[in-house]
Amino acid sequence: FFFTKIMMLRLTLAALIVVAVSQPIPPDPYACLGEYSLCNTTGECTLGACGVCQRGQYVCPDQKTCVDSAEDYVRCPNLKGTHLDWTISEEARLDYLLSHTSISEQIAQLTNNAPAIERLGIPSYNWLNDDEHGVATRHATVFPDGPGLGASWDTDLLHEVGLAVGLEARGGHNGYVHSGQRGQKGENGVGMTMYAPNMNLVRDPRWGRAQEVYSEDPCLSSDLTRGYVTGGQGAALNATPVNPTYMLAGACCKHYAAYDIETIPVDRTRFNAIVDPRSMWEHYMPVFRTCVVESRAMHVMCSYNAINGVPTCADGNLMNGVLRKKWKWDGFVVSDYDAWANINATYGYAKTMEDAAAIGLNAGLDQEGGGTDAIEKLAAAVSHGKTTAAAVQAAARRLFRMRIRLGMFDPPTLNPWNQVPFSIVESPQHIALNRRAAARGMCLYKNSKDTLPLSLASFTDAKSFAVVGPTAPDGDNLQGNYAQHTDIGAVSILEGLQTALGNESVVYAAGCASVECVDQSGFAEAVAAVKGARVAVVVLGTKHDCDDPVACEAEGHDRTSIEFAGQQLALAAALARTGTPLVCVLVHGGSMAMRSLLDDCDAIVDTWFPGAQGGNALADVLFGHVNPAGRAPQTFYRANSDLPAMGVMDLYNPGITYRYFKKPVDIPFGFGLSYTTFAYSNLVINASTIRACDNVLVSVTITNTGNRDGDEVVQLYVRQPNASVPVPQVRLAAFDRVSISAGHSARVNLILLAKYRFVVPDSATMWDPQTRVEAGYVTLSVGGGQPDYYKGTLTASVLVSDSARLDDCGQ
Repeated sequence: FFFTKIMMLRLTLAALIVVAVSQPIPPDPYACLGEYSLCNTTGECTLGACGVCQRGQYVCPDQKTCVDSAEDYVRCPNLKGTHLDWTISEEARLDYLLSHTSISEQIAQLTNNAPAIERLGIPSYNWLNDDEHGVATRHATVFPDGPGLGASWDTDLLHEVGLAVGLEARGGHNGYVHSGQRGQKGENGVGMTMYAPNMNLVRDPRWGRAQEVYSEDPCLSSDLTRGYVTGGQGAALNATPVNPTYMLAGACCKHYAAYDIETIPVDRTRFNAIVDPRSMWEHYMPVFRTCVVESRAMHVMCSYNAINGVPTCADGNLMNGVLRKKWKWDGFVVSDYDAWANINATYGYAKTMEDAAAIGLNAGLDQEGGGTDAIEKLAAAVSHGKTTAAAVQAAARRLFRMRIRLGMFDPPTLNPWNQVPFSIVESPQHIALNRRAAARGMCLYKNSKDTLPLSLASFTDAKSFAVVGPTAPDGDNLQGNYAQHTDIGAVSILEGLQTALGNESVVYAAGCASVECVDQSGFAEAVAAVKGARVAVVVLGTKHDCDDPVACEAEGHDRTSIEFAGQQLALAAALARTGTPLVCVLVHGGSMAMRSLLDDCDAIVDTWFPGAQGGNALADVLFGHVNPAGRAPQTFYRANSDLPAMGVMDLYNPGITYRYFKKPVDIPFGFGLSYTTFAYSNLVINASTIRACDNVLVSVTITNTGNRDGDEVVQLYVRQPNASVPVPQVRLAAFDRVSISAGHSARVNLILLAKYRFVVPDSATMWDPQTRVEAGYVTLSVGGGQPDYYKGTLTASVLVSDSARLDDCGQ
């Protein structure tokens, strides 16, 4: 049953078979099973103390009875009627557990490093795992960073990637725990509770963490988030679990909410986001609803910032109000690192740390991420009447509930996820998926005179293919942040091209000493290399592990500008003047001002931060093994001066993201070229008049009119010309990525949901948004991009005959 369901999730049976790996692995990752860990000195499997049983035996939860195998665990005494009884209800197990733990024991559980309660057979567990686009260890598959996945516009792909990361999280946890390394290896990345995905939106591309998130659009990010979360938790896309009892892993919706500032205008731990109800519910909140309500994520992380004067981790409206009361969610809330303590430490919202401990708990926080400054004051806060023992117990209950759902308190042989082998981590199957994911997210923005694809046979001569750029040999830079140098290494752009062509065919020149490109001293060497080549690739963009205000973007580091750093554009111009066909390759997170590149480059390929297989994936695209179909998940503005000041959270004034921005742009959201062409015809909608909550079925024919097989991203946008209040000038409402053979056609069906045509009335308040679906005409546009930028767009209109509350539509 287990393997059949995994196959239904598009992983083959071979993906779970133990395979030979050459990378370092735990000494014996299969020594024990479940949450049992090997005692390396005495050889028994235990949940706590060693030296109790003989080698090969299992120590029962009572810490004194021995059984011969994992299968014999069910013979352990005193399991029935307790939290360890898998035959009774979840709530009954929790009732027992909380009635048999003290308030001090419960408080101790409200932190990342939850200590063991050995007398109850509960092992220690570290909830902290920064598994954003891969498990946060050296032994892991590092998939493309946020925009690289977002540019794929492929929900099924995100589901596959999420499942792969969930399997690596579970397999890694199994391997390290079973081999006796619980708490001994660097803990981050060795658990099953993933701090992923980061599903904030790119309001401003200068944001340092734009590299982590999928897009600037609520619809696109919501659907991709659904793919990653459900896959990572071991569920189908509709959130139906593969195993009805146990979760594969736990995903986290972060950062909640209105978080998109690192250092400008102030540090994120002191930033007060001024947000009006319309911006909050049109832009910032929809993706969280998808993550929590539709995807059923295990946990939510409150963010560093404040909203309208209240730190998010102190805001009962956000946590108890929206998450639990409005959305009926039963997961737990963790603070970003030290954000609970910051209620006092940086914001002064609470006068003392004891007050901060009480305020966070009363607002709905369950776990302190990072340190323990707030948790250490909780007992005093209870004794002084600032919070209650019942509130502590409620938080502990939510955390223990998730451990039950992960199968951590059950017989080790019952949970099939305990059988996920350590060998799945960085396995050949996942490396192949990584390469495919990177290629599917690469965007072709220009292809003058069909410069691409290139023919491998054209570059047999020595130095016939030139590669330029200081980051071209840097494989680790392609991984983006929250990634370590992996065991097998990351394939740089230079290495990927050398592998495809052979080392002798490739000539490399840095052009600039570093990504900052402060002078032109290396230009002459680069120009000489390009002059002697048939084609040149120049790598431009940013890095994620430096401090330059323009060339670097990272957590804790916003860019001051979207311009290319230093002399990068001058380098491209100098290479273009040689007359050698020039392919400009972009490596970055947030969008950049293209300026002269649109004229100087013969072709432009955007790789984003494409992950550890980025170099190989780029070679696949350049040489035509993959026909690019990535679409820009962000708007590429023409100049830094077009952007509002950092920290202005109002989407409408002066306008930012494609939904509100009114000036010309270089690369519009949703844009991307292919090595083939497509035509749209026969647009049909299922009704010309609908009720407010009705969905609209839209169907269209797409024909591949070129001579290459390829993928098209079909995009449905809506406009609301009769809206009674301000609404986005255009908004994405549905999309689908489809593969069509050359000369063939496909019929594609899209569904326009009510939630993509709602309005926020002027009477709305922050926590009572009164979102409505209004009567009036809605214009639908279907094509390969935004209606103002895609020439082959087809349009239709539908009349909404009445109005309704969006909540009444169930969306």
